[in-house]
Amino acid sequence: MKPIPENARPGDPRWDIAYLDLAHGLVMAGAKARLIERFTDLSHRKITDMYRALRGMGPPAGPIMQASVRYFTAPSKRTSTAWSIQCAIFLACYERMSKVATMPVHRGWLLLAAFNSYLSLTAKLHETTSVKRLDINQAYALLSYCGFMTMASGAELQLRHCPNCSINYPVVAKEALESQACPVCTINANCQRLSDQDCPLDPPVPSPQTQ
Repeated sequence: MKPIPENARPGDPRWDIAYLDLAHGLVMAGAKARLIERFTDLSHRKITDMYRALRGMGPPAGPIMQASVRYFTAPSKRTSTAWSIQCAIFLACYERMSKVATMPVHRGWLLLAAFNSYLSLTAKLHETTSVKRLDINQAYALLSYCGFMTMASGAELQLRHCPNCSINYPVVAKEALESQACPVCTINANCQRLSDQDCPLDPPVPSPQTQ
């Protein structure tokens, strides 16, 4: 998919096909109609028609921003530490895709390109485990809380670099960093703890009866 420059506007005949491709891609990814409207200026009716033609269904219902900021950082009844890693992977894909062109690119195009890259990168893990992946609407909400990674000083979510495993993971800006541990290191520490329980380092001392 050809990158759409940031200054390319819907309605410009030079970019009509690119915007149509973007709308099709967002539909196939399952984006909500209001999100597609925001990035393409297409009408709700046009987007609904696209959904029915391409997927045989209407667009998903509900507001664009459904999750809270802590949904992307803190394990809860609905999420796990592995979910935080998925968020970090998507943000890394977004950051990398933002560098594919020499000029700034359209946010909607970048969202879709990063999301498709994220799906490709996590496909094998998704097929072999029960780890939950972000959908494109959650990915948009995550980016929104991060200020689309262009206004880091005022964003509710910030990226924190882990010096141990080198991952950049999202943290809530207004909460203490000490309580927001690296998700990769947390999982590794839990695995090590379980391994130590199963395989004690010191061999058992034989009892007098067995000597």
